[in-house]
Amino acid sequence: MNVRVRKNAFRTLVTSLAVAAATAGVVPIGPGVSSADAASAMVNHARNYLGTYQGQCKVFVQKIYAEVYPNTLGTGYYQAYINAGYHRVNKADVVPGDIIQETDSGSHTTGIHTAIVTGDPAGADIRVIDSNFVAPNKVGEHTYNPTTHAQSHGGVAYYWHKG
Repeated sequence: MNVRVRKNAFRTLVTSLAVAAATAGVVPIGPGVSSADAASAMVNHARNYLGTYQGQCKVFVQKIYAEVYPNTLGTGYYQAYINAGYHRVNKADVVPGDIIQETDSGSHTTGIHTAIVTGDPAGADIRVIDSNFVAPNKVGEHTYNPTTHAQSHGGVAYYWHKG
C-alpha cells in the first residue's frame, strides 16, 4: 500500500471516529427551547467537528442543523433558512449561532459560502466555524470579513438569525 493510499485511509478513519464521537449523545432541540440555547447548541455541536473533513460548507451547516434540530433545512440556498424560521439581520446584529451565506455574481459556482457564527462581530470581522474555507473540505474556526470576501467575488453576504 503506497503512502498516499495509507494517508487517505487514515484520514477517513480519523474523520469517521471524530464524527461518531461528535454525534454520540446528541439530543435534538425540541419545542420550548429558547433561540439563544438552540443557537449555543449549534455552535457547541459544530465545534465537535473541528479538524475533520465534512465536505462543502453548505452541506456541513445543514448537517449540524439536522443533528441539533428535529428536522432538516431542505435544499434551497435562501428559502431553506426562511422555511426553518430564520430571518435576515444586519451584520452588526449577528450573534453566535446565526448563519452567514455569501453569494457570487449570480453563477453560484465561485465565491459562495455558508458558515455558522461563533462570535459577536468585532468591527468588520466575525468569528465563524465552517467547512471548506481553511482547507479543502476541512472544518475550521476562524475570523474573517464576509462582506469583503463576498464582494471579492462580485457578491454580497447575508446574515440569518433564527427566531
